[in-house]
Amino acid sequence: MENTRPVFIDLTEAFTTDQIFESREAVISWAREIGRQNRVAVIITRSDVETGKRGRKTKVILGCDRGGQYKSNTNDTGTSTKKCGCPFKLKARPLKNDEGWIISLICGLHNHELVATFENNAFMGRLTEEDKKHVDELTKYHVAPRHILSSLRDRDTENVTSIYQIYKRRSTYRKNLMGPRTDMQHLLKLLEAEKYTCWSRTHEDSNVVRDMFWTHTDSITLLNMFPLVLIMDSTYKTNKYRLPLFEIVGVTSTWLTFNVAFAYMDSERQDNFWWALEKLKELFFSNTPFPQVIVTDRELALMNAIKVVFPSSTNLLCQLHINKNVGAKCKQYILKKDMQEPILELWRKIVYCSEEKEYEELLQVFEQACVDNIIFFDYVRDTWLNPHKERFVEAWTNRVLHLGNTTTNRVESAHWSLKRFLEHSK
Repeated sequence: MENTRPVFIDLTEAFTTDQIFESREAVISWAREIGRQNRVAVIITRSDVETGKRGRKTKVILGCDRGGQYKSNTNDTGTSTKKCGCPFKLKARPLKNDEGWIISLICGLHNHELVATFENNAFMGRLTEEDKKHVDELTKYHVAPRHILSSLRDRDTENVTSIYQIYKRRSTYRKNLMGPRTDMQHLLKLLEAEKYTCWSRTHEDSNVVRDMFWTHTDSITLLNMFPLVLIMDSTYKTNKYRLPLFEIVGVTSTWLTFNVAFAYMDSERQDNFWWALEKLKELFFSNTPFPQVIVTDRELALMNAIKVVFPSSTNLLCQLHINKNVGAKCKQYILKKDMQEPILELWRKIVYCSEEKEYEELLQVFEQACVDNIIFFDYVRDTWLNPHKERFVEAWTNRVLHLGNTTTNRVESAHWSLKRFLEHSK
């Protein structure tokens, strides 16, 4: 077996000085800078202040971050450590009559190889007070963590802060903003501060918020300027409580999408959707029967709530999602791959046909093409065509003014933008 000779690196000369320092902070700063130049992380291992009691004197003991021994516990499973009992030690103390501080070397040896870089060194990558203020300021304006890290390194090319420390500081900043408030109290405070219109309701037997609906004054103005078409959908994974976020968007005369309102709901039952839609109804300035068209997915609870709250509105279903579902079932039930695309092409012709008579003719052709796959035809007929053809087949949807909005793509894009913003804000 090969013998490994112990490593001893002597940095006595580098840390030997007769300099008198102005303060405790100055002497610690000097030791750390010399350590950085010599690829050693110098940390405070002990600090004491004279209190008049026997043996208590003002001093600071500095050492290598690899000094001491790791104290394991019974729960450790293969935990690694960089501590190797490095003997390096410095002692800093004040001169009499507060004339400054001096530092003396107790041991200048290191029993390990010096690092090539301080990257990922938790101590050397710690944020300074100035860095913390910079991170807080950029976090306030929703700058992404990776851009904050780049900004720090642009300010100081020798900065070795890690992305983990940026996330940690951002978390601390948000906790400081919240103070003793709960998440819900803080959200309500922010909505009030930014002058949002907000409603919420609680469970009957507690003060726990059940549903919450909010919108901005600018959104209310846009809604009443462009009330013809609304698109609605829920998105998920936008909060740690896993509550669905119900989002409503509209369309301007220049074909742009705008957010109308948002709602957090404790579930996606008809009663939750009914409550949110009732709040949406209150945003309209007049009793005009708007919106004329509401585009959704085949969310039955939402569709039933729309019938109750907006009985004069036409509820269209997303053609894109229907085609996607039919395509998936086609691959599942039609095993002959050379038949799949011709049948799907017939299906698309049915969806985009412009006359009822043409629809009936195409449906007969489609049924004949599926004669050997009756299960697939029954699925298409019973799940989509019989109950919902007026909501997505163009022979019927073209009878209403939907401004070309026959899918939920706009609200899906809004979901993506929102999640991207939230991801950058973490």
